[in-house]
Amino acid sequence: GDVYKRQRGHRYNKAVDTIMIKINVAEIKKQLIGSASYHYELDPEALDLTEDDVSLEGQVVADFTLHNGGELILLDGSLHFSVKGECGRCLKPLVQPLVSTLEERYYPEGTENLPDDAFTYKFDVVDVTDALRESLLLTVPARMLCKPDCKGICPVCGADRNVAPCNCDTRTIDPRLQALEALLEK
Repeated sequence: GDVYKRQRGHRYNKAVDTIMIKINVAEIKKQLIGSASYHYELDPEALDLTEDDVSLEGQVVADFTLHNGGELILLDGSLHFSVKGECGRCLKPLVQPLVSTLEERYYPEGTENLPDDAFTYKFDVVDVTDALRESLLLTVPARMLCKPDCKGICPVCGADRNVAPCNCDTRTIDPRLQALEALLEK
């Protein structure tokens, strides 16, 4: 059966001063093909994200489903969010909407031979906070562009080449080869 939950489903952990998104999966595990769908509208703090991690505009919208996979609990869905930053070429401020795909497996705690980065659960409670956080951070590009064909700024005069072209010579010559350039010009 599908279940619809909102941000109020968080539990606040005063000991570590974070919000955890914990979901009881006992009902999902009782059904052979059990699953439940969830919708959260999260502030960055709910995923333990700070401005040092990533600068987000607005909330993170998480839509995902947890499935009974035998001993495993399978998570699939998506995160929708917008990142604030600057163009990597022209340095103009921008907000870029992004979508992150969620696909994770949760193993019962104590399962042997798991990779170090495997997610586990215990007492039929799955904490999806870390999976959502990791997926979001891995989706953020190292360098954003205001548009795919951004021409950037001229390294010589600093003009925005998207606004008007400049006639600066932007060729760079290795100083060790400048003597050869002089010979080529003769």
